[in-house]
Amino acid sequence: MKNTSLLILLGLILSSHIAARTTCSQFKNYHDAKAYLDAKKPGYKSLDKNHDGVPCENLYKTTFKKEQEVTARIRIYQYGSPSSYGNTYVTMDKCIKAKNKLSKSNAGSDYTYKCEEL
Repeated sequence: MKNTSLLILLGLILSSHIAARTTCSQFKNYHDAKAYLDAKKPGYKSLDKNHDGVPCENLYKTTFKKEQEVTARIRIYQYGSPSSYGNTYVTMDKCIKAKNKLSKSNAGSDYTYKCEEL
């Protein structure tokens, strides 16, 4: 009887440990994995394999790469000739809004602005 109870208890402990294992594939992005790790929810230790405080290193790389991808920049023209580059933007829409703002604030000057894709 004691052996059976001990086996049942051991089985429950092991099954709860296995069920608590959390993997990086369960998260859509790094921010979700980091929130889970910071909250110390069940299985959180399995997300940070090298114990550096950064869970799911692959998610970290892909999340921040997407956030930092630049797709457009403002090209500045003076007297109709290219003179320099302005800021870079994540989307063409953001570039166009910034270009329109620059054009409005510098109306009457020798400068013109165009957004170009990268």
